[in-house]
Amino acid sequence: MAPVDETSVSLDEARLGRLIEVGRSLVVESDPEAVIHDALEVARELTGARYAALGVLDSRRAELEQFVTRGIEDRLRDKIGHPPHGGGVLGLLIEEPEPLILDDVSLHPRSQGFPPNHPPMKSFLGVPVKIRGEAWGNLYLTEKDSGPFDEADIQSVIILAEWVAIAIDNARSAAAERVRLTIEAAEQERGRWARELHDETLQNLAGLRVLLSGTRRRTAMSPVSPILDQAIERIDETIVELRRLIADLRPAALDELGVAPALASLVERLSATGVEIDLYVELGSEDDAAGRYEALLEDTVYRLVQESLNNAIRHGHALRAIVEVIEEDGEIRIRVSDDGSGFDPNRTGGGFGLLGMRERVKLTGGNLDIRSSEDGTTITAALPARRP
Repeated sequence: MAPVDETSVSLDEARLGRLIEVGRSLVVESDPEAVIHDALEVARELTGARYAALGVLDSRRAELEQFVTRGIEDRLRDKIGHPPHGGGVLGLLIEEPEPLILDDVSLHPRSQGFPPNHPPMKSFLGVPVKIRGEAWGNLYLTEKDSGPFDEADIQSVIILAEWVAIAIDNARSAAAERVRLTIEAAEQERGRWARELHDETLQNLAGLRVLLSGTRRRTAMSPVSPILDQAIERIDETIVELRRLIADLRPAALDELGVAPALASLVERLSATGVEIDLYVELGSEDDAAGRYEALLEDTVYRLVQESLNNAIRHGHALRAIVEVIEEDGEIRIRVSDDGSGFDPNRTGGGFGLLGMRERVKLTGGNLDIRSSEDGTTITAALPARRP
């Protein structure tokens, strides 16, 4: 393994100019996938590498959850099979995120060899990509045409990795802002519809009921009395359903009182359907502005519990559920478990419900875990407890 000195090499004018040009184009790119693909092509161009790859770490930074390659044809990639998860030399870069040059990767003690149909590779260059000081992924280059990788190569790829980090951070921030605005707009629209249904439709129905009730009393012995009774009964049923719809759209308690009363009201409504739901809420204290949190956070907590229970009842046909929402150590920890029939949380096209849950939790900076089997489903989340 050749020693890596990141400061002793001055790049030639052409290569430095290319890096500056690439950096300018990458940082304005809003698509993370495009950033990765462009960066891999440039890495091959700058170093003369035949193959390039970028591995993206999972949330635990323990293995690779995405592996994008350049230089290997699609047919050959299909023959190779599953992409690496971060074992061997790739695992070394995950454990020790520092630049690495190898003249022959197969001679390294951590080498595990290559799977069948994999092209031969000897020279190796690996550089970590760190976003805001935390490891996000690694750039890998192999098989330089003119021989082993040198210090100029690694210096170039280090600079490229820094551009990639900035570009990915910018792209993620832009994407998060779009999601935030979309969710915010959706909640505002929900609120507008809830108010209109309450202030106009519900009140009109209530007025019509009063009118029919008065007419019913004046025509107690009339043949139309049974018809009026049926009309009043239908209006009562519609009013109940409309109130449920209004609460589902945007419960007034969420805006006026906070997430705890809103959850209590939600559980009360759903329990009326025959499902046994136990609710445990421990949020805020007397010193925490009456237990209120940022509006986005309160919306996320409520929608996460609401969607979890709706899925359990409507799709899992659950008979019992337990909801826990507790603030502890600066986090709001949510756990919703049920005894329903379960589902596959990793299936494609999982529906807007699951997608919306994941996006909302991600936007708050929290994490979400969904585990489901035929014996039931458990959804847990941890969100930073930010206050207004």
